[in-house]
Amino acid sequence: MKRWFLLALALIVVTASLLMIHARLVVSSPIVHSPVVYAPVVVSHLVRVPNSAYKYHLCAEAYSYAMAMPDNPYKTDDTFLDPFRHVNDTIIPRFLGFNKSGDAVSFSVKMIINHVATFNETISDVRGLDGISVLIPDRQNNLQHSSVPQFIISYLPNANEHGNAAVLDYTCPEQWVWTAFHT
Repeated sequence: MKRWFLLALALIVVTASLLMIHARLVVSSPIVHSPVVYAPVVVSHLVRVPNSAYKYHLCAEAYSYAMAMPDNPYKTDDTFLDPFRHVNDTIIPRFLGFNKSGDAVSFSVKMIINHVATFNETISDVRGLDGISVLIPDRQNNLQHSSVPQFIISYLPNANEHGNAAVLDYTCPEQWVWTAFHT
């Protein structure tokens, strides 16, 4: 009789332990069918536009030096009228240098969107003759992109030459037509 009692007690303990383990696994893992997703949303305000050179009217040119200090006399700042708030916004691209593969480069871009925020973002895998579009939030905070990239990478040094400057050509704001950005 004692053996049956111990066997029943052991069976109850094992069953309870398995139920607790199952309950913990269900609570800690995300539910696939749940309409709520808790993944962080990453929003980039920069978009690479491949092969953009020779397609648009250009208004300004700047030299962007690799790892240039903030007091660099060759400023890459470009200020333009914000199409949604009627204030001036500024973009400041900085050439960071070549990626490990040596056939593409990276840029950091500081975007000062007045009355909204300042964004500092990096874009990689940019090649010569590519354009970079800056996404701007409208008054409802929906990202808008222009039909024309804000600047073109018109010249990149050869990675073998250890070049440290890129030439940026800014497009003219009069040709920008803003529409909602869809991923």
